Amino acid sequence: MFTLPFSGSIPVYILVGFLVGSLALLVVFIWRRVYRLIRRVRSIQVAHQGVARSTFRLFLILLLMTATTAGLMLLAFVQSYTAFTHRDRIAKVYCTPAPGANGEMVFRLVTVDSPAGGRLHQFKLFGQQWAIEGHILKWKDWLNFLGLRTMYKLTRVRGRYLRAEDEMAGPVSAHSLISDQEDPKWHWLYEYGELLPFVDGVYGNTVFSFPSTTKDFEVFVTTSGFMVKEGKGD
Repeated sequence: MFTLPFSGSIPVYILVGFLVGSLALLVVFIWRRVYRLIRRVRSIQVAHQGVARSTFRLFLILLLMTATTAGLMLLAFVQSYTAFTHRDRIAKVYCTPAPGANGEMVFRLVTVDSPAGGRLHQFKLFGQQWAIEGHILKWKDWLNFLGLRTMYKLTRVRGRYLRAEDEMAGPVSAHSLISDQEDPKWHWLYEYGELLPFVDGVYGNTVFSFPSTTKDFEVFVTTSGFMVKEGKGD
């Protein structure tokens, strides 16, 4: 449900190493020049070093620092853009109106439980829209920047009415996607999660849409919660 930020950050670590190295070279260069100046002031003989050679060394050090800093800024921009626009597809939805029935839908959900495949859920829903609900744990933004992905858990599928009064009077259809509907781990996170220094929020999230005979849908988890989009037909 989440990805640790090691592989995507390796270029950043390498450039940071180069930047630290170039700073160390600059410190050594300045120290040697100050040391030589002190010895001259004290009338201590020092080996002659050409101005052109020293200037060329300083130029190379500054060039390395500049190039490394520019590379870090570019990678930081790419990393932040990728982190805050990243989304993982977690389910595929196929929902069509039931033939000959008003206000009924045939709902099929394929959850992406692993990269190798998914799990099929099929239900009959009542209402004008289908809805998927679940838990969201949102990390602090700096952890998103490092590559940590939003944690989630899909919990329920239900039918949804457009009018609140129909919701009260019409048949209710709600189906659990999990065996333990009172998960103590998530209950604890709702109660105390925001007290943890690396958690930005723990909350429930719902997405819904209309059934269609011509379209399927994809459900994604983003840095802030679930989203649904028209599928690509795969």
